[in-house]
Amino acid sequence: MKIFLIMVALIILPASMVPMHAQDEVLLRIGCQDEPKMLNIWKATDVWSMHVFGVSVVSVDPICIQGSNQWAPAIYGVVVVWVDYRNGNADIYGYDLSKSTEFSICTEGSDQGPPAIYGDIVVWVDYRNGYADIYGYDLSTSTEFSICTKGGAQGSLAICGDIVVWQDDRDENYDIYGYNLSTSTEFPICTERSDQEFPAIDGNIVVWVDERNGGRDIYGYNLSTLKEFPICTKGRAQEFPAIYWDVVVWQDERNGNWDIYGCYLSTSTEFSICTEGSAQKSPAIEGNIVVWYDLRNGNPYIRNGNWDIYGYDLSTLKEFPICTQGSTQYYPAIYGNVVVWMDFRNGNPDIYGALFGPTEGSGGICLGRNICKC
Repeated sequence: MKIFLIMVALIILPASMVPMHAQDEVLLRIGCQDEPKMLNIWKATDVWSMHVFGVSVVSVDPICIQGSNQWAPAIYGVVVVWVDYRNGNADIYGYDLSKSTEFSICTEGSDQGPPAIYGDIVVWVDYRNGYADIYGYDLSTSTEFSICTKGGAQGSLAICGDIVVWQDDRDENYDIYGYNLSTSTEFPICTERSDQEFPAIDGNIVVWVDERNGGRDIYGYNLSTLKEFPICTKGRAQEFPAIYWDVVVWQDERNGNWDIYGCYLSTSTEFSICTEGSAQKSPAIEGNIVVWYDLRNGNPYIRNGNWDIYGYDLSTLKEFPICTQGSTQYYPAIYGNVVVWMDFRNGNPDIYGALFGPTEGSGGICLGRNICKC
């Protein structure tokens, strides 16, 4: 029985230069009839170190196509998590790509909102107490726990390491709060009088959308120095930031439609990623790769108007399609060289994923399930 290894080419920095959470290497088992294959999914050491040569998609496969609705996927390592309506309300489910195994995380009778995952910890918005709280689950111990059950609504959360961040309206406008899982300590990050929403976190940096200037800008906060700083305060709106180490990306309306922009924090250098004439939304970033959903092949005047998933390699300055299937794909998330998203090809939202890497030698690869293109 043959075993194949397909590896994304990397430039590896010394361990002393690798930021927190960046030294992970995950082995993903993917089956193809009688020839099982192994694929190394590498977690990039930093924004410069994951250099993918000739990026192309080598497989697109379903992760969950259960008959009800699945949406808002997130991924870390070999675990994908999402919101699932199979039980008549919104629950949290997961899937282990290395074992091709699906499992429930929270099926409490009320609704649970979009999850985030880091390592063994899954966090989500939970309505069991009648309003939106933050709960978590440790996959290694099968233990659920509450994070924030304060008055008001908590939502739009993110996690990195021991820190969970979210938007919080306990003071009648949205602020950014955080929680340290290792010390069980909650703390404010930004309580400026206007609204702050949609936080993201990587390492010690938290970023969010901020309305203090009358529009919607991108601001950041360094947890180690306790200093806040603007990232983009251009005219029109900037929304839905994502961050990986030194790079922040967001969707930007400065050109009259939604485009994708980015900024290197270390040099305060802003740059465009995709300004194609249609709309691009909801970017995510991992290593050198930025992904988003894109309307260039669709129709903006109809519901679910055929949005696709596209990507961009910051190291080569090249854009590439990830999924341009005829239906609509939304809300991509990325870890290593796996992208997951919400997909309408079967008439209701399912969870699909793509494996990308070098073009050569990629035949017969499957993602998760034994559904192959051999």
